[in-house]
Amino acid sequence: MLIRAKPPAGRFYPQLIQFPEDYDDFLAAFRDGQTVDNNTYLTTGDALQTCSYKVAIRSKHLRTEGNPIAGEYLLDIFLTDAGAERILVPHDRPFCEQAVELGKKSVAEKDGEPHPYVGAVIVKDGKVISTGYRGETGEGRHAEFCALKKLNDDVDNVDLSGCTVYTTLEPCSERKTSKIACATRLINAKAARVVSGMPDKDRDVYGLSSLAEAGIHIALFPNDLLQQVVALNSKWSKTRREPGVLPPPNDTEAIASVSYHKRGTSMQDNITLFVRPPRDDGGFYTIEDAARNVLDYAQTVEKISVKWRQIDNEKVIEEKLDRQNHRNTSGDPRLNLP
Repeated sequence: MLIRAKPPAGRFYPQLIQFPEDYDDFLAAFRDGQTVDNNTYLTTGDALQTCSYKVAIRSKHLRTEGNPIAGEYLLDIFLTDAGAERILVPHDRPFCEQAVELGKKSVAEKDGEPHPYVGAVIVKDGKVISTGYRGETGEGRHAEFCALKKLNDDVDNVDLSGCTVYTTLEPCSERKTSKIACATRLINAKAARVVSGMPDKDRDVYGLSSLAEAGIHIALFPNDLLQQVVALNSKWSKTRREPGVLPPPNDTEAIASVSYHKRGTSMQDNITLFVRPPRDDGGFYTIEDAARNVLDYAQTVEKISVKWRQIDNEKVIEEKLDRQNHRNTSGDPRLNLP
C-alpha cells in the first residue's frame, strides 16, 4: 500500500526483501502502488527481490516516484502498463480453466440443433466476481449474459471497468432483432479485457474485432486449453461455416425481393434479387438473382436476413456512387459534388 503519513513509533516502513521472490508475483505486489524504504537493498543488495527490482526498472515493468512524506527516505513504486501485461498471462490460467469447467455445464436449447459449450468468468483485481454458463439462467441465454445478470438483474446497466472477462467462445456480434449481442454488452459495460477460448468459425461473427475496435484488450486462452475448447465444441463448430460450394437454387416461392436501377437501361434490365426458403428440412435459404444464380446462402432465416441487409446496403451504395459519378462527369459545374 502507499503510505502518506508517518507510522507510530517503533513501526518500520516496508522493506523490498519482504516482497515475493517470484518475478511475476513480485510485479503483481505493486499493482496498486507500494511505498518502500529507500535503502541499500534497492541498489546494492544481493537478494532476489533486489535483482527483480533492477530488472523491472530496466524493463519498464515498474516505475518510481518520490514519496510525499517530508524528511523520510522513501520511494513509491508502481506497476506500469507493460508490467501489467507481463503478468497477465501466468495469472490467466486458473480463470481460463474455470471457464472451461463451467462451459461443460452448458444447457442446450430444446430445438434438436447442436449448440456450443460456453463458460464465462468475470474477474476484477484478481478475484472472481461473477460466473456463468450457456443456459444457466434461461434457455438460449449466453454465458456472458448469465454472468452479467448475476451482477445486476439489469444486464444493460453493469459496470465492468477494470474487469477481465474470460469466455470459452468469441462473444457474439449479432443476435435476433430483440436481443443485444454479447460483444456489444461487454463494450457498453466498459470491460477492460476479454480473453477468449476459441474464435467462432461462423463468418458472420466478428465479436473480437468489435472489442478490439472499442479499445478493449483481447487475448486467447493458453494453447492447450484452447485445444480443449475446440474439441469440446467440434460437433457444433462444424455446422458454423457452410461448405465452399454454393448450394443449388431453391425451387420455392420467394419470401422477399428487391430491384435496383441500372442506369442507362430499361426497367427490364434492372437487377432483381430474391430470398428463397429451402425446399427441405436442413437445406439453405438462398439469395438469388433473376437468372437463378445463388449469390449467398445461410442455414437460418435470421442469418439470411443479415446477409440480405448487407447486400441491400452494398447495392444502394453502388447506385448512389454511380449517380454521383454520372453527375460529376456531366460537365455542369453546378452538379459537381465536393
